[in-house]
Amino acid sequence: MSERTGAMAVAIAAAGLLIGALMMPSGAAAIEVKNDLYTRHGKIQRAPQPPNPLTPAIRKQLAETVSYESEKYLDQESVKKSEGKTYVDLEHGKFSYMPVMKGGKVNAIAKLEAAEYHARKGDPHSLGRATGKRKALVFNYRLDGNKWTEVEPPKWEDATKTVSAKK
Repeated sequence: MSERTGAMAVAIAAAGLLIGALMMPSGAAAIEVKNDLYTRHGKIQRAPQPPNPLTPAIRKQLAETVSYESEKYLDQESVKKSEGKTYVDLEHGKFSYMPVMKGGKVNAIAKLEAAEYHARKGDPHSLGRATGKRKALVFNYRLDGNKWTEVEPPKWEDATKTVSAKK
């Protein structure tokens, strides 16, 4: 084989490698690594949830405290409904809470969220017409020993904004 034939063979081999490299999917290895990081056998891996600092008994006591404290607001909304005004249907509200550690103490933000309605005058037993809004009555408590203490008075919050912000 002559020098010229050898150089030509090397050039052809280099061109073949270049064409082969261009035809290979460039990000295949990156996709495999990414899939391996986020899935295991086709299932999405989620970060482990932190343990709930509230025992079932303390959670039950929180729910009872919120139930007791919300009676005044339930009565206010019932009066609005009977007067034909816009009201929040707290009777069918959804209860949720979020434990928070502050200064070594366990706090809880509890919410009673419900739909808002336009009451029908003269018919206090019907739900009325939905406004499309949701309101939340927000309670802020601190656990002192085995009793929940109110940190600040309950306040109303527009729950529609918090739902759309999460999306």
